[in-house]
Amino acid sequence: MVQRTKRGIGAGEAEGMKRELSAFHRQVLQWSAKAPVGEPLYVSLETLNHALILTDRELQGAIDNERKAWPPGWQGL
Repeated sequence: MVQRTKRGIGAGEAEGMKRELSAFHRQVLQWSAKAPVGEPLYVSLETLNHALILTDRELQGAIDNERKAWPPGWQGL
């Protein structure tokens, strides 16, 4: 069985994931633009949007070969 500490994502794999994530993020933004502000759907899409932004940052850290630490509340997230 593979130990979790030996897991990792290479820069090439992270770049591929980032491309797919970017396409999905654009789709989420389009959905958010159609949802009425304040409705539960809009709130959940905004939450998903923020999660995608954080995931993008972490993937960029894997591409840059460094671990990024984003403090809680950084840029309002």
